Amino acid sequence: MFIVVFIITILILVVIHELGHFLVARKFNIKVLEFGFGIPPRAWGKKWGETLISLNWLPFGGFVRLLGEDESDPETLKNKRSFASQAVWKRILVVVAGVGMNLLLAFVLFYLVIAAQNFKVQLPLLTNYHFAGVKQTNEQVVLVVEVAKGSPAEQVHLKPEDRIIAINGQPIASADQLVAEVKAQAGKPVTLTLTDVQKTQTRVVSLVPRENPPPGQGSMGVALGTFEMANLEYATLGQKLLAGPIHSYNLVLYSGQILGQTIAASFAKKDFTPVSQNVAGPVGITTIIKQILAIKNPLIPLLDFVAALSLNLAVVNVLPFPGLDGGRLLFLVIEAITGKKAHPTLEKYVHGVGLVLIVGLLILSTLSDLKKLF
Repeated sequence: MFIVVFIITILILVVIHELGHFLVARKFNIKVLEFGFGIPPRAWGKKWGETLISLNWLPFGGFVRLLGEDESDPETLKNKRSFASQAVWKRILVVVAGVGMNLLLAFVLFYLVIAAQNFKVQLPLLTNYHFAGVKQTNEQVVLVVEVAKGSPAEQVHLKPEDRIIAINGQPIASADQLVAEVKAQAGKPVTLTLTDVQKTQTRVVSLVPRENPPPGQGSMGVALGTFEMANLEYATLGQKLLAGPIHSYNLVLYSGQILGQTIAASFAKKDFTPVSQNVAGPVGITTIIKQILAIKNPLIPLLDFVAALSLNLAVVNVLPFPGLDGGRLLFLVIEAITGKKAHPTLEKYVHGVGLVLIVGLLILSTLSDLKKLF
């Protein structure tokens, strides 16, 4: 089931992105030669009007191939329906249309997710960050990180990501406080009040902490962590109406700040393991989807994840890297400023090399994902 959901998710993201390029190209009467799913070599193809619809063997991403794009033949470049013969502003709009469609999808899905949670969202605060355009309050959260087999905690079905909010009815503010309370009650029944991270479901369990636990397990048999969470509330009408774009904006800046700090720390320590741990390829995405589908009510978390993927796809694609939309955009911006086109052969070569590097990065990320699994 999770593989089917993965395939549908990738298909939606690819179709939305490439549909942006396709629709704007058709609006300007540019001939679309091929609408491809996956990366060649081609596995199957069928003509639909003047456009070839193709399925390709490498199931990562997709493409729209336009007449006069990455082409050096003079006659093709002069064709009125050629991409190359269009005004530079039209070509810019065609190139950014895919990113625009991914942003639109992210806005809509994030709005649905936030509205379903009564316009309240909770995010882990991994760095000192103030979220814009939303009411923010921070709090300390005590979470179960790991549960030992055969322990009192396992017997009452405690599991990782359970949030402990009280012991014997007394609120808990930190893991150290909870450990001290449990030790004081060793050998006696205690009552724990638990919720999920977002406090949407509450349950109460009773257990007896061990007086002489196995080494390294503790009285309850759990590993605990204290985390800071940001509670975000879209309180005003304007904040509610713009919840999708506001959340997307905050996530891009927040994630960028965390990634920047991770990269800086990796350079300082000359250890890039933390960076690789924060990057997921197709296998990693499939694993995350599998975990989401294991949740009791997975729809909202799944929509949230697809929205985040669509937002990431938009951000990555707009980067000025050869082979990506951002790489093509860079050539067009330079042309708009200087009034001079790059030589078609040079641009074709640059984007070809970029595509090879992108495929290489996909392979490396897949190997990294497999290493994390095994």
